[in-house]
Order: sequence, then structure tokens, then C-alpha cells
Amino acid sequence: MNVKKESTMNWEEAPDTITPEIYAKIRGHSVQWARNKFNEKNFPRIDGGKQIADKTAVRLYDMGIEVKNQTKQGIDYLILLELQKINEKSMFLSMRGKI
Repeated sequence: MNVKKESTMNWEEAPDTITPEIYAKIRGHSVQWARNKFNEKNFPRIDGGKQIADKTAVRLYDMGIEVKNQTKQGIDYLILLELQKINEKSMFLSMRGKI
């Protein structure tokens, strides 16, 4: 049985390469739930037999963007994330009178 738990880690805190255990912490699910997700056909697991995956690819997969099949959407989203970070930094600096 998969009981929803509270998330104990966010995407920013996670390492670049994640395991089912880390994914479970991020999503607030059991480790078995995360292992099942890692075993799904289109899950962006890194090849090699181990259950590891790129954090950003998994985050996109959770949003419905399959990096392997929808490369352009994935790249567009990554650009958007970077622009948001730049915007947040600019706003922070302007509030402190640095710009």
C-alpha cells in the first residue's frame, strides 16, 4: 500500500543524480512507489542497470515532458527556469540597491 507522506526534500536540495530513495523524499511517497516509477517504460533513468536518474530530467518527466521524446519542450523549460533565476536575482539585488 502506498501512503502519501510529507515531502522531506525539495528539488533544489537534491543532488544532480537521484535514486528512488531521494525521489521518494522529494515527492513524499514510499521508496517502493519511487522504485515503481523508476521502472516505468518512459522514466528518464540513466542507462546502465542501476536505478539512478538525472534530477532535472525526472522533474520534467513529472511535469509531463519526456526528455527523450520531447527534447524541444525540455530545453524550453530549462531556459525558462534559468530566466526565472536571473529575474529573482536581479529583483533581490535591486531591492538591496546594488543595481
